[in-house]
Amino acid sequence: MGLCNVVLLALATLRVNATILTGVVKIGEAASFPALNVTAVDQVQTRYRIALADTVGGTQNPPEQSRSGIEEALKTYRDLAEKEPETYLPNIAATLNDLGILDTDENRIEARKEFEEALKIYRQLAHKKPDIYMRYVAITLNNLGLFEGAGNRLEEALKIYRDLVHRDRATYLPYLATTLNNLGILDSGKNRANKAREEYAESLKIYRELAQKEPDSYLLYVPMILNNLGFLDSAQNRRDEARKEVSEALNIYRELAQKDPEAYLSHVAIALNNLGIFAQDQNHVKIYRGLTEKEPEPYLPYVAATLVNLGILERTQDQPEEARKAFEEALNIYKSLAKQDPDQFSPFVEEVKKHLKNFPK
Repeated sequence: MGLCNVVLLALATLRVNATILTGVVKIGEAASFPALNVTAVDQVQTRYRIALADTVGGTQNPPEQSRSGIEEALKTYRDLAEKEPETYLPNIAATLNDLGILDTDENRIEARKEFEEALKIYRQLAHKKPDIYMRYVAITLNNLGLFEGAGNRLEEALKIYRDLVHRDRATYLPYLATTLNNLGILDSGKNRANKAREEYAESLKIYRELAQKEPDSYLLYVPMILNNLGFLDSAQNRRDEARKEVSEALNIYRELAQKDPEAYLSHVAIALNNLGIFAQDQNHVKIYRGLTEKEPEPYLPYVAATLVNLGILERTQDQPEEARKAFEEALNIYKSLAKQDPDQFSPFVEEVKKHLKNFPK
């Protein structure tokens, strides 16, 4: 297993806000549609907003509690739409989209049907009022494209956003950047490196522009794209470019962590871990160990992945004993994780065992 794969697979084990890492877009304008003057609907909207905040914002309510609020809102909107479809169909579509986000985060196949139904409704609405609803067609295409891994969905969303940017640059430029990054991830995974690099580069350029004007809102996206470029360049043995990109990402994360260490210290560790691909640096191991003292469950996979990377580096630098110790510690961590989740972590156990077989007994 390659170094980048180790890091990426470890990242997949950490539960994070899907709207940041995957570019899934939430339709927050649902409450702004007119004619929501029924008391029952106001109550539904309140419960729905609370449930959605629980899902996307990371509060402590369990997913099923969040789901029940969203599903209750959807049922109410469907009942109201039977009498007033023009008023309430937008709310049905918005709620379906956000339910699709929740189901995507929980790996439920129902997400596809929810996104598809939302898309069908938005296409119907956009046929009559394109100035209002084409943006929602694009949002739902983006989310469905991410769920399916479908480039054609993302390409259609990108085309819509480019048209919208010509009309209202300030509003739609962030959406364009998000979709470009999502396409870059997809094309990178399908070995379309040149296309992915173009998409990442355009997305990065946009986020740099946005971050200059609104750093509090957009600066965090710059290192995210830099990391993606770094992985792409590393996979193509463009190590100098990768090192520069990940180093810049690290500097930005350190800047952000000074203001909000709880939110960004883990990102500093990720960037340090990525730099460990190019140069031996145990600082990232220390950071992860500190994080696991407070919250061992989410960060142990990071520790293990970092130790594997470190072991590979030490082996290539002719430090066999240090490498063996790193692999053995990683193996012990993965074994403990595999007891709780064998489907996810057993493959890592086998991979580390393969590394250890290369050492003389």
